[in-house]
Amino acid sequence: MRIWIERQQLVRRVWIRVEPDGQVVVTAPPWYGERLLWRLVERHREWIERQRRCYRAMDRIIIGREELLYRGHVYRFVLRRGLGSEVLIYPRLRIIASGANLLSSPIQRQWYINEATRLVGRRLRQLAERYGFRFTDFAIREYASAWGYCTSDGTITFDWRIVKVPRFVMDYLLLHELVHTKIPHHGPRFWQQVERLCPAYHKAVHWLRTYGRWI
Repeated sequence: MRIWIERQQLVRRVWIRVEPDGQVVVTAPPWYGERLLWRLVERHREWIERQRRCYRAMDRIIIGREELLYRGHVYRFVLRRGLGSEVLIYPRLRIIASGANLLSSPIQRQWYINEATRLVGRRLRQLAERYGFRFTDFAIREYASAWGYCTSDGTITFDWRIVKVPRFVMDYLLLHELVHTKIPHHGPRFWQQVERLCPAYHKAVHWLRTYGRWI
């Protein structure tokens, strides 16, 4: 069992969390003794092992070294130098080809951001016009624990990984934030409106809870 101890000035108590890959992260204030930390881990070992078993039992999307996840499907990447920076997508063949090496992390991330900007921008405007919503602006960001936000002034932002989810999941995420332009909370009225616009939203939520943590 891998255990990582991180010290943070602002925390007042010890926190233990288990990452999806099984690593245990212990966050503690600087003054908390290391011997006490190990005792605390031992005391919570049963809970830790339950969390690790839970993660191991979860379904996940397996992506190979030469593959990319795009719109809910796994694509094989083919490097074609003659294409330069152009990216060609073959949905039927499940192939993505480019002269840029999309297997390189920084290049891959930027391509995902560009695709998210293109796809989300177009679909967000379509859904807003269809259902009578107005938003001020939208942007693609990076979030650690959220898929999107809607500010009080109507600016909507999404995590760049949204381009990896299936189309029906993206539609749910976009409608979720569009509804927030009129209903800022998650009360019953909010979910009634979401269900009216996206009757199968439970399916999208299930997909995110099952696979979202792995992408």
